[in-house]
Amino acid sequence: MGNRSTLITIGKNGELRHLFWPTHNYPQHVRGSLPGITCGKGETESFSWLTDDPWKRKQRYLPDSTILETTFTDDRDGFEVKATDFVLPSKDALVRVFEIANKNLAPVNASFLYYNDFDIAETPIGDACYYDEKSDTIVSYKRNYWFVFGGERRSSAHQCGVHAEGSDAFVNYWFVFGGERRSSAHQCGVHAEGSDAFVDAKDGRLWGNSLALYSGTRGVNSCLKWDLGSLNPGVKEQLVLFMCFAHNKQDAMLLVDSARKSSLPEMVNDVNRYCQDWLRKAKVARVPEAWENLLRRSLLTLRTLVSPDFGGVVAAPTLEPDYRYVWSRDGTYVAYALDRCGYHKDAEAFYRWCKEAQEPNGGWNQRYHIEGTPAPSWGEQEDQCATILWGIGRHYELTKNRDFLEEVWPTLEKGVEHLLNGRDPETGLVGPSLDLWEEKSALHTYTNSAAYGALRESADAASVLGYDSLAGSWKEENGILQNAILKHLWDEQNNRFLKSVRPLDKDIDTAILGLSYPFSVLQSDDPRMLSTAHQIENAYRYTTEGIGRYPGDLYHGGNPWFITTLWMALYHCQLGNYQKAKTLIDWSTRHVDELQLFAEQVNRENGEPVSASPLAWSHAMFILSLLSFKET
Repeated sequence: MGNRSTLITIGKNGELRHLFWPTHNYPQHVRGSLPGITCGKGETESFSWLTDDPWKRKQRYLPDSTILETTFTDDRDGFEVKATDFVLPSKDALVRVFEIANKNLAPVNASFLYYNDFDIAETPIGDACYYDEKSDTIVSYKRNYWFVFGGERRSSAHQCGVHAEGSDAFVNYWFVFGGERRSSAHQCGVHAEGSDAFVDAKDGRLWGNSLALYSGTRGVNSCLKWDLGSLNPGVKEQLVLFMCFAHNKQDAMLLVDSARKSSLPEMVNDVNRYCQDWLRKAKVARVPEAWENLLRRSLLTLRTLVSPDFGGVVAAPTLEPDYRYVWSRDGTYVAYALDRCGYHKDAEAFYRWCKEAQEPNGGWNQRYHIEGTPAPSWGEQEDQCATILWGIGRHYELTKNRDFLEEVWPTLEKGVEHLLNGRDPETGLVGPSLDLWEEKSALHTYTNSAAYGALRESADAASVLGYDSLAGSWKEENGILQNAILKHLWDEQNNRFLKSVRPLDKDIDTAILGLSYPFSVLQSDDPRMLSTAHQIENAYRYTTEGIGRYPGDLYHGGNPWFITTLWMALYHCQLGNYQKAKTLIDWSTRHVDELQLFAEQVNRENGEPVSASPLAWSHAMFILSLLSFKET
């Protein structure tokens, strides 16, 4: 969930897991943020975090919305709590609505606690927090990052405190957390000290420490408590909490004040309207009914991962693995999917992002932050450069927007020259560079397929813009590259294409399908392509079925991936084998998580999602598969 400047994830246990702001990938400010509840009185009193056992949790998105609902049930204490979470479209504010219901046959005393532990700008060094009596909020801040947290009713206790681990950066942001009701308690503390809010929250007693400053590398934490009184059987109590963030204290306080004055139905309607306005823009022919909801969820997911301000596409909002960056290859597949659905302005925004991020030598780094600065990388990946150029050409074919083509012409020209200058002098192949999977440096079939597609599309663009001599030269170079691919990357002995040469790698790799989809080096029914695809499809024998990257894959144990399974579905659509494509698409729909999100992988044994989720590239490949599918 998110807006123009905010990207937030709620974990599967109902915790606030990531808060990226003021851009969609950096910094991430949350170390821990979770709700707890105290039940009973005196000797019968007990405390538990809703995110821990024995609480059972179920999650769902509201239909056609990014509003998330998490239901917590505890058969032991007879309570049910429903959390409804959303980010306001036009304000940097997270709203968490908790509805606490007593399912017992007798009245039960209850209190609700909410704990926050910020690592502002990804480090605890320099963090501070305090309880603001007037607004009944906990204010956490460092330089010009301010966070304010509170509720719609006044708290009954508070605490501020400090923790024992830290890192080595410092930052510029302020955060405010508060709600509609005044809290009944609060605390700020230092971990491993007497004021630690986490420790005191667990015994349900906050001692009212109102100020905490970082100590060495130990950051600060805080907690607010609301006494709910005696809840009768069947009675529900609602608590609306706000976390607002801005670049100074005044703006953060104004945000929380504005949110408190807004009605809950009004805020919910704003989010739903924002989501449904986006979905209405889609121009998609009817797809099979069984896939419609997943298509809309995929479109909403991409809306959240695409930055409207910068145009970049976050690969996944995760830190483990750390996929919060922009890979231009992944982003191009997303842009192509959006283009095919009629979201041309969003696709153009991505290619403008590519234009700004392009390196002086005409290539691109392996990955970037959302605002276009280089992210940590470990090698050259020429398939990313080639895929961007191919995507720009596809965008023009879909839109016929000559003005845009003229705008990005310098990007195309520099990119093509970069690819041509980066060829191996003996084979004529592009490279060496890292492969699609970022593991081995060689002359790869997939990379050269992408380069072929890039040269073809760029030559067509040059012709459209009247650069006839250059168009002819690039078409000639494209023919030379195609011949090099067929000469050096075809394995006559095994009757399939090689993964790479220099060094030679004869392994089967699903990315070799790029020869046909999407780059069209060969037609899908070319005998060499048919033989290669047949061997790829029969190379995997997972308990849970699906298609992997390559048989010897060790990453996360070697699993089927959504990307590769849907890639095979797209190839079968090219062939007109729609029943086989449907089998592969259906496999993918069966292995989404309970929120209908596509992860990177599926566990080969138990079928559970594995690694980053949601993965933008997986959702893009699902959308592209549906657009290529025809019912028979």
